Amino acid sequence: MTESPPRFHQPVAFATFAGVLGAGILDALLVLARGQHARLLEILGLAIGLYGAGGLLCALLLGYAVAIVLGALPGGGRALLDDEALDARTSGLLLGGTLGGLVLAAGAGVGHKLFVASMNSQALAAIASAGLAIIFAGPAVLTLLATWRPCARLAQRFVPRRPRLPRAAVVLVALAVLGLLALVAALSRADWRVLDLGPLWSGGLALGLGIAHGWFWNVSAAGQRSAHRLPRAWLRWTVLTGAVGIILAASSGIKETSPTYAAISEGGLGIKFALKLARHATDRDGDGYSALFGGGDCDDSRADVYPGAEDIPGDGIDQNCEGGDAPLPAPAAESAKAPEPAGLAKPAKTGAFAGNILIIAVDATRADRLGVAGYGRPPGRSLTPNLDALARRGAYFRRVWAQAPNTPRSFPSFVTSRYPSEIAWQKKTFNYSPLLPSNHTFFEPIAAAGLKPIGIFSHFYFTADRGISKGFAEWSDDGAKSIADSNKDIAAPRIVPQVIERLKKAAAKHERFVLWTHLFEPHSSYMSHPEFPTTLSGVQGLEEKYDYEIAYDDQWIGKILKTLDDTHLAGDTAIVAFGDHGEAWGEHNRTYFHGQNLTEEQIRVPLIFFIPGQKPVTCDDEVGLIDVGPTLLELLGIEPPAYLHGRSLLPAIAGGALPPRPIFAELLPSTATPDHHVVMVDRGKKLVHKVSDRRFELFDLAADPGEKKNLADDPAHQQLLDELKARLLAHEERRAP
Repeated sequence: MTESPPRFHQPVAFATFAGVLGAGILDALLVLARGQHARLLEILGLAIGLYGAGGLLCALLLGYAVAIVLGALPGGGRALLDDEALDARTSGLLLGGTLGGLVLAAGAGVGHKLFVASMNSQALAAIASAGLAIIFAGPAVLTLLATWRPCARLAQRFVPRRPRLPRAAVVLVALAVLGLLALVAALSRADWRVLDLGPLWSGGLALGLGIAHGWFWNVSAAGQRSAHRLPRAWLRWTVLTGAVGIILAASSGIKETSPTYAAISEGGLGIKFALKLARHATDRDGDGYSALFGGGDCDDSRADVYPGAEDIPGDGIDQNCEGGDAPLPAPAAESAKAPEPAGLAKPAKTGAFAGNILIIAVDATRADRLGVAGYGRPPGRSLTPNLDALARRGAYFRRVWAQAPNTPRSFPSFVTSRYPSEIAWQKKTFNYSPLLPSNHTFFEPIAAAGLKPIGIFSHFYFTADRGISKGFAEWSDDGAKSIADSNKDIAAPRIVPQVIERLKKAAAKHERFVLWTHLFEPHSSYMSHPEFPTTLSGVQGLEEKYDYEIAYDDQWIGKILKTLDDTHLAGDTAIVAFGDHGEAWGEHNRTYFHGQNLTEEQIRVPLIFFIPGQKPVTCDDEVGLIDVGPTLLELLGIEPPAYLHGRSLLPAIAGGALPPRPIFAELLPSTATPDHHVVMVDRGKKLVHKVSDRRFELFDLAADPGEKKNLADDPAHQQLLDELKARLLAHEERRAP
């Protein structure tokens, strides 16, 4: 009696499961090799449990799909082996259907670019997208009908056929591989290709291992000889499902304090994404955090209790899961935090600076990109000769931190002199949330003191309705592009001439002003400029273009500074130049650009104060952009209101030393970035609280400026860690340490 061939859906399902599980084991080994302090059994348990569960689900779906399709064929799947003509026709239909799908995708893509992308209404955009799909469904079907027969003949001629492997199966595998390669090719054309593509790599590994598994057991002679020794299919599925379930349940209880989770974030591929899915699936109260898989939710039955929640002092509830309720603040501390009305400023103090102020911000500019910081491209050739000259004539601060790693959090913090979590947002989780009217900016008391605040920009973020324009007499955002178009915009040639003309007008009318402008060029996508030809490609080419964007803006800054000389404003105009955040180039976990975390490359920025008549000074005190506003107010002889939480840097500008004070920075959860991180820098030590990951990291920036050695798990630093944690949590809970 001859053995009947296996049903096709079962080999597909087993190959799918084996491929996904194999990718998980390789991912675990990669975590062990890349990450620090990963525990072998924990990482293997998480990988087998998470990937195994995903593999079972994929096996079920693909196996069921194959069973349905083959069941629709006359004679079922066996007919593909027995009837070569049917096999060829099926292959032709698969290829023709793929061509039809490409026609549908191309048409919908072009239609979206031409019509849908410009729509402001989401409802209309959804209707239009559905309409495009319906419109191009017809051409797609016609493509299928017109091409399946030629495709069948091509498949019969060129696609191999084996005794246990029909052409249709080979075509499916080839289409899967080509689809993956096409996705990689598409991503390689985009500037954001350097972002985390770990799940894609895991998918590629799973596909390759699954194909190898299916080939061995169902096509190769050795596999076919061994196949009869395997248990029956139902028994294999029962054992696999039970084993995966037990391992998944056991690994779900790994505590959030385990270093394995840190190792996964440092070196994992798809397991990071799988871990997020698992936490989301086990979040019982819908607050975004789970009590399982290291999610850290200390009460998964209450949506107001989760890591990073606002802890209400004295209510007996540990809302932020930090081990206790926040104590009630002392009455003095509470009154000191009460906001003051903007009101009229007090009269300027005797001897205060009586001139103008020019504020120049450059987007995404790292602290280490200035020539005075020792950088050059090529080495020895500064990108920023104009900023370098300004730094050598003024006060150059070398240890400065932005309070957020992206523009829509950093600039509100800058103008309000408050940390992002202290700002009243219209909707905190929006990527570009406007500020509520209850916020105040440091430009308000400056305006009340008699200076005219002027803002000149040309970028989608700087619309007046954002709330950062409060206190300004003039606010221009002419020529601003949309969000999509702004990334390829070259705005400096529009902005700087406006700044120059406004400076000339102020000089002619003897106006006393504070003028703020912002140059956007060093923000992806980076554009090429004839003055700075590029020679590199890939990630190195992107970084080269980024550097030259900084050089390009420095040239335009030079034109502004020359205008001060030409109009004789230079002698009585103080200048502030800074970057609103930094830019990452793979220094940590293959992370690029900005906004994802609070590493030094994303929040360390340059800061220069030039005050006419003040001696040059280089300052290594730890300061933040939150300190710019109070510094300018004190320079003008205006007492900074209590609602500004920064401090004046005038003592350091005068050559003195600032008393030590912690500098904080925050990554708040948003639509684009769900992670919640808070850092504190204090006397060379940097404590990172990855709230969403339930983890602390400690770095000695003096000995380890690249943040490569985490000291949080070192018993020798436990006392220091505890002291810094208490101060950081005091900041998070809005109480005195």
